[in-house]
Amino acid sequence: MVNETSTNAEAALTALRRRLPGTRVVTVRSPAELPAALDASAREAAVQGGVLGVLGGDGSVNAAVRTALDYDLPLAVFPGGAFNHFAIAAGLPSVAEAAVALEEGEGSAVDVALIDEPDAHGPPKVFLNTFALGAYADLVHIREAARRWCGRSAATVLALSLVGGTVRPFTVRVDGTPRRLWLLFAGNGVYQHHSVRTLPARERLTSGRLDVRLLDADAREHHGRLPALLAEALDAPRVLPLPEQLLVARLELTGLRGLAYAYDGEAATGADALSLRTMPSALVLYRPVPWR
Repeated sequence: MVNETSTNAEAALTALRRRLPGTRVVTVRSPAELPAALDASAREAAVQGGVLGVLGGDGSVNAAVRTALDYDLPLAVFPGGAFNHFAIAAGLPSVAEAAVALEEGEGSAVDVALIDEPDAHGPPKVFLNTFALGAYADLVHIREAARRWCGRSAATVLALSLVGGTVRPFTVRVDGTPRRLWLLFAGNGVYQHHSVRTLPARERLTSGRLDVRLLDADAREHHGRLPALLAEALDAPRVLPLPEQLLVARLELTGLRGLAYAYDGEAATGADALSLRTMPSALVLYRPVPWR
């Protein structure tokens, strides 16, 4: 399944056809077409005893994971986006590495994190990288809306300039405790304390824990760092040097009515309550082994 709108899809697809000529390729020209196309491809793969593959960025991979879990299929990820955060974390920085893992039958199970809305209909959302509340989520909302009229880079600059000047703290209950925050991030797995521009970001993809980072709005010494933190957080953050950290298997968030959130670089509007939890080793992924 190839998302042709992904930033580097054309070059990645050329490499894929050259390296794996027997692969059945299905393309979509709009992200809106992706869920139905993934479902049809997964159904066919399940009948034929095949593998579901996805070529695209983190958003495309996120959609494919949900489908792979629904059909109990292994997933092959071929990076074709601008940043490919999950693919890189999994040891798949290029189509070539992904093709070798598939040809050799190498892989392992990795964790998947879920976003449950108690009153929602349908399955929970998934995230492989990060979930965010607050200024970063607002930034993603503005960026995705602006991308309809301008390119990704211009949309990012516009979003950062708007959010950086208007951001306000928010109040939420974190596991029942009221908190006033600037930012809340939850990572799928434990992230290392590096800058977002350094690799690797995660120690391993099978920790069974959420790495929750908080920036308290009442800690005045951190307020001046907010614009810099937002700048680092662009495009699915790897890790932020936020002062407070929780390592948990489940996180309950309430009092969210009207508050935006983001997951794996996608924008959403939350219900009053969200429950984040991990599914340890839930997804079978083709990738080089041994790997974290």
